[in-house]
Amino acid sequence: MHLRQAVGGIRENLRRYGLAAAAHDVGWRALNKIVDLSVLRGMTVRLQDVPDPRFFDAQGLDARFVGEDELARFAAAGAHDLCADFLREARARGDRCYALFDGEALAAYGWYSGVPTPIGHNFVLHFDGRYTYMYKGYTVPAYRGRRLHAVGMCRALRAFSEEGRSGLISWVYSNNFASLQSVARMGYRIFGDVYLLRAAGSSFARATRGCSAYGFRVEARSSGAALARGSA
Repeated sequence: MHLRQAVGGIRENLRRYGLAAAAHDVGWRALNKIVDLSVLRGMTVRLQDVPDPRFFDAQGLDARFVGEDELARFAAAGAHDLCADFLREARARGDRCYALFDGEALAAYGWYSGVPTPIGHNFVLHFDGRYTYMYKGYTVPAYRGRRLHAVGMCRALRAFSEEGRSGLISWVYSNNFASLQSVARMGYRIFGDVYLLRAAGSSFARATRGCSAYGFRVEARSSGAALARGSA
């Protein structure tokens, strides 16, 4: 069954994204049988980069920044990939959530930070303070297929731009081709990669040269010190 799924995934990547993308995905999956290696594709978008005004259309939904108290009921129910511990940590950092509601129902959300932010349990992402870091985007299954993730990001981008921020900064895994295609349509521009490695109980991170202009680097969370600051 696993082999059949893997072959099906390869065929789908070939059909939708081409030979180079399919080979990239196969290579990283094979390598991760040996070591825990990830590649984050760093990217930014400014308000003027958004190519289509329809990306700001909330489609009749209530789109706005939302507080922890309003999200607490979803976290208490264990719904929509939210939990109380995450909400507490996000509030302590001063992170903000931009959400889209269909009446009382939560349709989609994304989180935004202006300070170094954890990536999982092992790493912390640092970035140029002129930008706002977008992370943890989620669309409720019943609302998927309506580009609400992109709409929420664009509306949040407009709000942060009005507050004087340069734009949004974010990342996508290098083999998440659907997301890479989606953010490219929205106007994101890739500037470099960060390689994350977990081996023998240690964490390592290395950023490519293009990341330096955006202060985009990752440090090991356990040590609080960068294990590799240089450019590749």
